[in-house]
Amino acid sequence: MKSGISSISIYIPPLYLSHDDLADARGIPKDKFRIGLGNINMAIVPPWDDTVTMAANAAEMAIEAAGIDKDEIGLLIVSTETGVDQSKPVASFVHGLLGIGHRTRVYEIKHACYGGTVAIMNAINWVKSQHHKGKKALVITSDVAKYGINSLGEPTQGAGAVAFIISDETEFVHFLPGSNAFYSKDVHDFWRPNGSLTPMVDGKYSIDCYLEALEFCTKDLQENLTGEIGKKLLDFVDYFIYHLPFTRMAYKAHCKMLATLNPSLSEEQIKEIYNDSYKEKIKPALKGSEQVGNIYTGSVYMCLMSLIDEVGENLINKNIGIFSYGSGCGAEFLIAHIGRGIKQQAKQHNFKNQLMRRKKITIEQYTELYGEPVTSKTMMNSQAITIDDEFSRYIFTGIKDHKRQYAKK
Repeated sequence: MKSGISSISIYIPPLYLSHDDLADARGIPKDKFRIGLGNINMAIVPPWDDTVTMAANAAEMAIEAAGIDKDEIGLLIVSTETGVDQSKPVASFVHGLLGIGHRTRVYEIKHACYGGTVAIMNAINWVKSQHHKGKKALVITSDVAKYGINSLGEPTQGAGAVAFIISDETEFVHFLPGSNAFYSKDVHDFWRPNGSLTPMVDGKYSIDCYLEALEFCTKDLQENLTGEIGKKLLDFVDYFIYHLPFTRMAYKAHCKMLATLNPSLSEEQIKEIYNDSYKEKIKPALKGSEQVGNIYTGSVYMCLMSLIDEVGENLINKNIGIFSYGSGCGAEFLIAHIGRGIKQQAKQHNFKNQLMRRKKITIEQYTELYGEPVTSKTMMNSQAITIDDEFSRYIFTGIKDHKRQYAKK
């Protein structure tokens, strides 16, 4: 067995807004969202959820799926770009809520949507080292993608958390050593200045930066594969998943990768190749993005959850190309191999159940929740304990003496 991911779980908030309802409210044709963005619904965070509660909820399910005790965890990393405090990391809140032991290294990583991949790679390197002493790592991505009412980014909102148990021996997911391709560049394609509640984004430029990073990484990954195992990327990889700020980005990204590997082909020929491979290699991983929206650091791994949900045990011995991108910018293209451990994971997979249990809200309710923040919107204890949602185990109960308060239901 090799080091890698031994369990993975997701938490999706219990509310959602239909993109059709949003389109009607904004006087925009529905197809602009459904076809232009590829989105159907987007997750909405209720007053009792935030980056901390989502992380804790996902983490507890990942621990249960791995069948381990919390005292087996020696490293806890949370990756987020929507932290709740300028100094105290989300990881510390989660560490306390979960009741993980004191002999644990706990910290937070920020690199926009790329941060989750950095956290996973750091954790894998840790469990490979002599420092882990038989312990496991807990890695969590958690974010609320929120752009503001009537903003250009409004239809690409979402929220959710994905949690991973990283072990030195696993039969579930391991990554091919030596093949990873990296890219970094100092750009202002997406950023959130101190004091700003919502990010600033140069949409077209951000897509250009994404595709430039993908082109660079594709060339490097192909070169690494050739050197390591003498394989061609398109022949070796069975499925491709990409970071998706919106679902249609999968089309742009896959066409770019195909064009990079086939520079002599015309745009029309590339589209033909895409159409031939879309149903088999791309579509099985898109459900999460279509139904939840953008969850920043966890977006590309929500695609992995969608793929597991769709394909299940048939993923055994399959290779998955994962392109992770974060604005600012950083990117990594890596290959994951799925082992027989997915049989156990598939039995405990509850992604579909979480999507089905959600409640649809009206545009008026959405406006009330996501309008100008006021203290009265904070969910307090007396209201929070009445929350009826089996997946919402940890809740935000308010602020007291400038300190965020949380509770387990």
